[in-house]
Amino acid sequence: MHTHRLQSPPCDARPQRTQYRAKGGDKSRHRPPHKSGQPAPLFNANDPVRQTGIYEVIHDRGHRTAHEVVMLNGDFFPECDSCGDRVRFRLIRTAPYIFQDEDFEEPQ
Repeated sequence: MHTHRLQSPPCDARPQRTQYRAKGGDKSRHRPPHKSGQPAPLFNANDPVRQTGIYEVIHDRGHRTAHEVVMLNGDFFPECDSCGDRVRFRLIRTAPYIFQDEDFEEPQ
């Protein structure tokens, strides 16, 4: 068995970032939810999901701490079993669903 040893870069060396371009144009790029440093808008239960991504779920009256979920474009934000339609959703960042990426699409 042949093993490779990795050498550590010198302490003062900064790793270089490689820029990759996604196939299919802009649809697969990760984007921050809101520009200008202001918080992203809140979405209500039963609103349509317009962007696939990771959302923070904020429950009414704090019955549960905020948590993150993945929501898909075309779905609707669900109601919570405890706080019903008073639950809110905030986009953390867009992220493509792998089976909506042209390299991973499921056959029709």
